[in-house]
Amino acid sequence: MIAGLLTAVLTATLVQPLPPSPAQLEEPDLAATWTAPLHTEGRYIVDAGGSRFKLKSGNWHGASGTYDGSGDVDDPANHHAGENSNGIPLGLDRAPIGEILDSFAELGLNSIRLPFANDMIRDESIVPDQAVAANPQLRGKTRLQVYDAAVSALTDRGFAVILNNHTNTTRWCCGVDGNERWNSSQSDQQWEDDWAFMAGRYRDNPRVVGADLYNEVRRDVFDDPNWGLGDAHDWFAASQRAGDRILNEANPNLLIIIEGINWVGIPVDGFPHGRPTLEPVRTLSHTLAKPGKLVYSAHFYGYTGPNHSGATGTGETSDPRYQDLSRDELHDVLQRQAFFVTEDGQPYTAPLWISEFGVGGRDEQDPKVRAWFENFVDFLVANDTDFAYWPLVGWHENRRGNGWALAHWDSAGNRMFLDDGDDWRASAWHRLVNASSRDFEVGG
Repeated sequence: MIAGLLTAVLTATLVQPLPPSPAQLEEPDLAATWTAPLHTEGRYIVDAGGSRFKLKSGNWHGASGTYDGSGDVDDPANHHAGENSNGIPLGLDRAPIGEILDSFAELGLNSIRLPFANDMIRDESIVPDQAVAANPQLRGKTRLQVYDAAVSALTDRGFAVILNNHTNTTRWCCGVDGNERWNSSQSDQQWEDDWAFMAGRYRDNPRVVGADLYNEVRRDVFDDPNWGLGDAHDWFAASQRAGDRILNEANPNLLIIIEGINWVGIPVDGFPHGRPTLEPVRTLSHTLAKPGKLVYSAHFYGYTGPNHSGATGTGETSDPRYQDLSRDELHDVLQRQAFFVTEDGQPYTAPLWISEFGVGGRDEQDPKVRAWFENFVDFLVANDTDFAYWPLVGWHENRRGNGWALAHWDSAGNRMFLDDGDDWRASAWHRLVNASSRDFEVGG
């Protein structure tokens, strides 16, 4: 009896909400804090008024797919983390869209990376009513129309939206899954046409600010992508073509965001393999049709490494993961692989956006994993780097589920949030999102 009472008291103490962050105490009118369109000046992203606009972003995934690729597509068990998005932004079955956006604002975000799959564009089927149960105004719509509604809601609220071509086909990435390259499951022409369509579709919405061209370009079973060889797998050339076409034909106001190469080689000890990320940019960087529009991006997770695929079992090598590195080793590797692009006065100088990073929350007890996240956040703060956390939205039941998200909803619509008092990531997150940023100065 006494033990039970003590347990109840301790549990209640653990889940007491943290004191509100400064952003929560007085949430500003986000729409009034910046003016579209955005452009770049050296390493900075700048708004139309000449003020620094640091991308403090998160990923609202789902429209790119959650299906693992085998079994009944309607069974949540066959979707990543048991979460079936039905090919639309996750959580619309559990919470009104306004409540979801309230959570993004509470987190201190000013921008959202909104992934999509190419086949969403041509999918004319109607989204099941259950997929939008908490948003009945979205019944009877296609996936693209629901995506439109998400874009409109976000931009009406003042968020900047970055369109992200995450997958060709609507399934969870990122292994050997038909989504390895921009042209894995479709032609180059179709990919470029789809980008012209998406960029043009939101041309009249100035708060749609970016085109994130493709996610985690990587090897398929037989072939590597490359940076500048001029063949059908040349990511440098393909991204240059698509970026120029968007700017010339569809929407000259968009930032063109180009991620490095995520993986090449065979993940077996003794064979060449690794993550080039942005290292090829040192010797070959983009010059787009319109200046002031190029942003480079990279992804980092603790369970991957500079030469580690992130796999466990098949595809696992003896190479260290990022979370195995000391703080100084990690920072040296990050600088070499991506952060160097922000060096002033170089041919490759551009803003860097870490468009994916993340870690498990409440259930993550591994001290190496926790240390990696703290060290990575420290590096983002020290370098004043633009960022986008993965993911923002998840499901939970009885406070258990996909613990990587920062905001979770259960089937009854109850929210579990980063600041509930039992999530170890909260202090690091507020350190990151509330860190002071250097202001851009003309000529500075």
